[in-house]
Amino acid sequence: MTGGESAPPLTGGQFLSNWNGLTLDVLFERIRLTMPSDNPGGVPRPAKADILAYLLSMNTFPPGKTELEYKAELLKEILIETSDEHARSSKD
Repeated sequence: MTGGESAPPLTGGQFLSNWNGLTLDVLFERIRLTMPSDNPGGVPRPAKADILAYLLSMNTFPPGKTELEYKAELLKEILIETSDEHARSSKD
């Protein structure tokens, strides 16, 4: 979750600043097309939506009332938006 030599962190201030203002479909598509790096197509879309939900929870986003969708067109309606308070509580 903290990143590495070839991967950025998936939690904290840098993650939040990289994705703030974008919609969830952009992040979902990045996960879908690149993870895991040795077999991105080997993990089904619903499992990737679960991974996305986990990343959001690790960054202290509140949970939704329903399971996160795994269709990119539906995720376009959800904006990743951090408040100043949220960014402060999620700093590295």
